[in-house]
Amino acid sequence: MAKKILLADDSPVIQTLSKKIFQGQGYDFKGIKTGTRVLDEIENNDYDVIILDIILPGADGMELAKKIRGLKDKKKAEMPIIAISGNYKNYSKSDFDEAGINEYLIKPLDYDALVNAVKKYT
Repeated sequence: MAKKILLADDSPVIQTLSKKIFQGQGYDFKGIKTGTRVLDEIENNDYDVIILDIILPGADGMELAKKIRGLKDKKKAEMPIIAISGNYKNYSKSDFDEAGINEYLIKPLDYDALVNAVKKYT
């Protein structure tokens, strides 16, 4: 059974490229563009990893990561989170660790690094 990826990012370019890359590698892929849908999507579906933009319409990615870590369903609460951000200079490694983020990548994305990070956690 294919591993499932949820990508939360409002960039159509990142959505399109990520979908092509990950589906081409045999992953099930779902993209959403707003932070307000992330928790509902995770609560109603199972994913193996989430790629989470730190700045999303309607939500802060750091706060979303903390909420995911606080979910009652232990499997969902422990799901690997790969953060992506163009504003990484605003955060320290300890900020990402405190939010429960497993790994973070800076934009513009290096898709080889993103694929390797997903493989590492799936």
